[in-house]
Amino acid sequence: MKNKHAIWVEKYRPKSINEYIFHTAQQRSMIMKMINDRSIPHLLFSGPAGGGKTTLAQILIHELQLEETDVLIINASDERGIDTFREKIKNFASSYALGPFKIILLEEADNLTPETQQAMRRFMEEYSDVVRFILTCNYEHKIIAPIKSRCQHFQFKASDKNDIAEYLIRILAAERIKFDLNLLDKYITFAYPDIRKIINLIQQNSVNGVLQIPVLDEQVGDYKFKLIELIERDKWIDIRKLVCSSATAEEWESVYKFLYENLERAPKFQNRDKWEEGIVVIADHLAKHPLVADPEINAAAMFIRLGQL
Repeated sequence: MKNKHAIWVEKYRPKSINEYIFHTAQQRSMIMKMINDRSIPHLLFSGPAGGGKTTLAQILIHELQLEETDVLIINASDERGIDTFREKIKNFASSYALGPFKIILLEEADNLTPETQQAMRRFMEEYSDVVRFILTCNYEHKIIAPIKSRCQHFQFKASDKNDIAEYLIRILAAERIKFDLNLLDKYITFAYPDIRKIINLIQQNSVNGVLQIPVLDEQVGDYKFKLIELIERDKWIDIRKLVCSSATAEEWESVYKFLYENLERAPKFQNRDKWEEGIVVIADHLAKHPLVADPEINAAAMFIRLGQL
């Protein structure tokens, strides 16, 4: 009997290597070689949230057929201090391995303090014969160079939107949810590239067997769903009012990126020459962004220029 209350992100998380959507053929080939050899180096998985880093790490651990007692999982956002390494990791690494080696999966490793990362560097050297580290992070620049140099690095790019759409359609079909393709496309655009967030949103807004237009709170960043609609209607005055009243100081750079990725949705920017002019305008104001006294005024000027093209 199906569990109606199951969280879709977990329910439909790929469980095997054949279900996983790789970003490149080379990435798949390298991971398959590790599985076939039944051995891995220290690994660093970096890239955007919801991009499949933890899922691949878990699949890899499963495919290597390690004993449960040979795997330690730590979330560095919860346990980021030096005591974690002195206690948990050292005790785990020092105990007897039932298999050929142990694995420490360290999620969100970019939250570790520099002091803790230095300690981890020493652990990676001291226990390299019996322990392999798999680190996941959103921001690789926060990982110190000595750790990077000891890991095989996989950079996770944003998944192709068509691949995401196919994955979501399979979920909706399995749950017997009726949906409009244009609405599903808006969900993807709104939360891209965070697949986890997209799945959570479509589950929250699937009501009585139908995917609904979401009821969103524009004061907490959800204004981008409305922004998509306004871009598609070429409503640049309304776009300026919406974004300038909703975007936080930390969001402005992501706003420029969002506009760059979705400018072609606007009817007038479906003309190639117009689109190129629009991209130049966005790039110009993005370059000015770190230098201006008031980022909102800079962005407002950009929206006015885009409306005038």
